[in-house]
Amino acid sequence: MVDRTIKSSEPEEQEERDQLLSKNFKYPVSIGYAALVTGCVFGFVAFGLIFFEAPLELMFLLSWIVVVPLLMRLGYKYGELQDMAWDMAVASFEPNVVLIVIGAMIAVWIASGTIPMIIYLGLKFISPKIFLLSALILASFTSLATGTSWGTLGTVGLALIGIGNAMGIPSPMTAGAIICGAYFGDKMSPLSDSTILAASVSGTDVMTHVKHMLWTTVPAYAITAVLFVILGLRNISGVYDTSTANQIMATFTRFYRFTWLEFLPIGIVLILLVKNTPSIIALMIGTISGMFVAVFHQQVALKTLLDFMVNGFVISTGSEFVDILLNRGGIMSMMSAFLAIFLALCISGMLDKTGVLSVLVNPLIKKCGNSTFRIIACTAVLTYVTNAIGSSMLFASIVTATLMKDIFVANRIAPENLSRTLEDAGTFGAVLIPWNSNAIYASQMLGVSPFAFIPYCFLNYITPVIDLIYAKTGFTVKKIERK
Repeated sequence: MVDRTIKSSEPEEQEERDQLLSKNFKYPVSIGYAALVTGCVFGFVAFGLIFFEAPLELMFLLSWIVVVPLLMRLGYKYGELQDMAWDMAVASFEPNVVLIVIGAMIAVWIASGTIPMIIYLGLKFISPKIFLLSALILASFTSLATGTSWGTLGTVGLALIGIGNAMGIPSPMTAGAIICGAYFGDKMSPLSDSTILAASVSGTDVMTHVKHMLWTTVPAYAITAVLFVILGLRNISGVYDTSTANQIMATFTRFYRFTWLEFLPIGIVLILLVKNTPSIIALMIGTISGMFVAVFHQQVALKTLLDFMVNGFVISTGSEFVDILLNRGGIMSMMSAFLAIFLALCISGMLDKTGVLSVLVNPLIKKCGNSTFRIIACTAVLTYVTNAIGSSMLFASIVTATLMKDIFVANRIAPENLSRTLEDAGTFGAVLIPWNSNAIYASQMLGVSPFAFIPYCFLNYITPVIDLIYAKTGFTVKKIERK
């Protein structure tokens, strides 16, 4: 295996790389002061997340009282810093609009029966002999359809844990299968806020990012599926109690008219996205088609549906599982992610345009050299470190991308490689850290200790290993073409 690097015999490329890394800034920044500023800002955010469980967007907002005075000491005026923040925040326009559309679309798809139909079919065809594989697949499809791993864990995950217990399958194994599926769907769904964020902060579009992740995630998913088949065949005992699944399906059939029409909205979106239709346009069309199904097929009043699109779908079925599953979506449900992305990019913009981050990154560049493998490996390690510090995969993606983006550009490594590593190591790695908010949430929802389910999160281990193998061999590592 050969590590692909920029050859020293190519002086023109090397000179261009050096020029890109040696940016000129209005006021010089020492590495010590750069470390102080960065440490204070991200330390302040991490402190609030870890010790007070404060929302990420709130901590980024409050961090202005830390970052602005420190940067003004360099000589910058407040107006200059504000312009820097705004210039970077403009980059969040498209992903944030996508988030708003997704919030409305999820509520519409629940009202139209699209999401309930997917869950209904998954529960109907679960086989005891391959329950762990079924749990993996059902959680995957649910997360793909909704774009949220947490929503999957708190809804379908609860039902699957109950079914698994009735089959006599150890809860940690069931939890591992659910988590692998939930995070697979979250990672691969163009509807996911973490997927949109990873693409945004890396400088690539969502569908390019998703397609590039297929190279690492699909083989890892296949290996994971085989492992869960083996575990399932060895650990099934007792009689399968279908009461939980039957209760959910019976409730669905009381409130929805299931036909092939429920698949129309999601089919339209997938076709449009595959044909490289802009995400916003594809999702808007998917939302409108879902509205037609909801109004004309499910008999939902248009006025009620419009309220669902803003505030989220609301229903009372008499089933706790089903109510938790369905009462979600709406534009307002996306405001937290919207503000987190916007405010984080504001902070990153000030740190980037004043040279603070460049000063910190340059020593890292020298250590990595122009080795593609070292750069990608360093990015992966950094995502685990920031996940451990900030207890949030969104925090990890933002900080890591901010620090590593210029290194990828300088070495002509395409931005989709950065976004892929952020997800392969960052999104999947978050739930492997016991004190991370993702692991804690999964434990609370599934009733299994992180230390018990982490050994069975095969997909979360295998995917970053494949990413590093590709980085070493150069396989699927796209380069930026010289102009």
